[in-house]
Amino acid sequence: MNEWLENIDTDNAEFQDAFKLVQFTNRSVFLTGKAGTGKSTFLKYICANTHKKYVVVAPTGIAAINAGGQTLHSFFKIPFRPILPDDPDLSTKDGRIYDFLKYRKNHQKLIRELDLLIIDEVSMLRVDILDFIDRVLRVYSGHMQVPFGGKQLLMVGDVFQLEPVVKREEWSILSRFYQTPFFFSARVFRNLPMVQIELKKVYRQNNPEFVNLLDRVRVNAVKQDDIKRVNQRFNPKFNAPIDELFITLATRRDTVDFINDHKLEELNGEEIVFEGSVTGEFPESALPTPRKLILKENAQVMFIKNDQERRWYNGSLGRIDEINDNGIYVRMENEEIHLIEKEIWQNLRYNYDEKNNRVIEEEIGSYKQYPLKLAWAITVHKSQGLTFDKVMIDFSGGAFAGGQLYVALSRCRSLEGIIMKSTVSQRDVIVKRECVDFSRKSNNKLLIKESLDSAQADDNYKAALKAYKKGDFHSAMESLGSAITKRNDLTKPVVLRFIAKQLSVITKLRKRVSELERKERKRNKQLEDFAREYFLMANECLVKARDKSAAIANLNKAILLKPDFFDAIYKRAGLKIEISDLEGADKDYTLASKLKPRTFKIFYNRGRTRILLKNYNGAYNDFKKAIRLKDDHADSYYYLSLVCERLGEDEEAEKYRNISGNLGFEDEEDDHKD
Repeated sequence: MNEWLENIDTDNAEFQDAFKLVQFTNRSVFLTGKAGTGKSTFLKYICANTHKKYVVVAPTGIAAINAGGQTLHSFFKIPFRPILPDDPDLSTKDGRIYDFLKYRKNHQKLIRELDLLIIDEVSMLRVDILDFIDRVLRVYSGHMQVPFGGKQLLMVGDVFQLEPVVKREEWSILSRFYQTPFFFSARVFRNLPMVQIELKKVYRQNNPEFVNLLDRVRVNAVKQDDIKRVNQRFNPKFNAPIDELFITLATRRDTVDFINDHKLEELNGEEIVFEGSVTGEFPESALPTPRKLILKENAQVMFIKNDQERRWYNGSLGRIDEINDNGIYVRMENEEIHLIEKEIWQNLRYNYDEKNNRVIEEEIGSYKQYPLKLAWAITVHKSQGLTFDKVMIDFSGGAFAGGQLYVALSRCRSLEGIIMKSTVSQRDVIVKRECVDFSRKSNNKLLIKESLDSAQADDNYKAALKAYKKGDFHSAMESLGSAITKRNDLTKPVVLRFIAKQLSVITKLRKRVSELERKERKRNKQLEDFAREYFLMANECLVKARDKSAAIANLNKAILLKPDFFDAIYKRAGLKIEISDLEGADKDYTLASKLKPRTFKIFYNRGRTRILLKNYNGAYNDFKKAIRLKDDHADSYYYLSLVCERLGEDEEAEKYRNISGNLGFEDEEDDHKD
């Protein structure tokens, strides 16, 4: 696991809630948080730990590259125009949507198999685009009635920092269908509860007073004292000392370009151009640093990619110490000097690996360049997500977009590290009322618990149905009981209809079983009649022909047709004794004893048979059972006394012999009378 993963604060309560919702439910989640609360870190953690098939998309090329994903427009082929509800190009009639989007078969398969769609910087997403995504996922997943086609969305961003860029003419069209241009006003959320998690713990700043001030600026709850306190940092004549790395945050790009160009010109020495190289597909708009990077020694630069050895991170400032044949040497704020090597950024496209049932990343292009850019100044917009120790904030002309002042102030670790180049006023705190209202729904513990319980209920209901179909009714009822404790769906008409349909199988099976039993009884009656015929034929063989072998053959057929034919089994046992098949007789008497375990003659005759087989222990047990069943049978006592003699139990033998005499034992009794 990467080192950055090992240092993540997973004990954070909101972090845990969000992780559980993504891992164990199918609920769509909006993860937000103040600046410096770890939203990007959470996104990376999910990508590294989720078992779900996912893709990461973002509204802009740079955001997509930073998130390690793909742009929304390239993944979904979103048209560059307002997309209205019921747009005819998105109709399934005559296959129009398929002709309009022209997705490759593999891409269609990818969408169908996708479990989780992660959208980074979702606050920049125009409202109609989310409904477009909903429509595409429904169509290509084959689940038209389910929001997002049953896919889970993890949306990451902060509506107080970045807002969608919507042209006036676009909003004049969209405003007829949507209340706001923000993603949360999408129609899909009318029927889909979105769980909001706001990360609360701030890692960037540690001064509670500064953190509270930023909170008030974020939600437009500033007091006059807050504005006054910010303006106390106003120092228009301040020039950054040569040995300190201050960066200017400005609202306008032309201000940033002027500062960087002017500062570069002031430096002595020759400008050196470093050419970046593109391989394959890599849009110019997604380049993280200029293709022609112009630098001089002593130029102030910013790193735009995290170092694997953690010597710097995205947003670290430094100064060009030397440029020679070996490359570029940068002196960091801690005075360490490092030789910088070129880095490679990948432009990815997602594909579905059908063989291994997983989503894979395909590199369709790459960009190689030094991970640096001039950084005496940067736009507030481009500074989003970065952290600095010393900043100068230039709001000349005032703020013109929502969240600009909050983003600018929250880039710095402390208020003391900020120098205001212009004063700010209440007018610079631009916060949309709808964003404030939306944010109040965050961290609803009841909704989070309900979502987790509902997911557990879904699993239990599925387990109950699976066990029921396997015929494991005990497990089915256990799972159903567990499901009901989490979410009782038994009052829903659709569920009751489904259960009734499933249970109707029992009625059908009962009728089927009843019919089979009737047929079985009829068949058994026929077999019993045939068996009785063979039994009578066996008797005729004995009476008329005195043919014991033929009689046994007929009895075998009778028993084959009716395995529980007691009279046939008992008679065959007697015949086997007569033909000296003593072991066969013993087996038949044993089979007969299982059919009629309280029949005296079975044990009496098996006992005598076992004497002949010299199985004295078995014979002893049989005669004991015989005298329990018929305690006045003299012959049983007599043979029991013989068995006791063979076993060496003389006293017991004498006792049973006396009893047999008292009962009138006759020595000449036929062997098999009962």
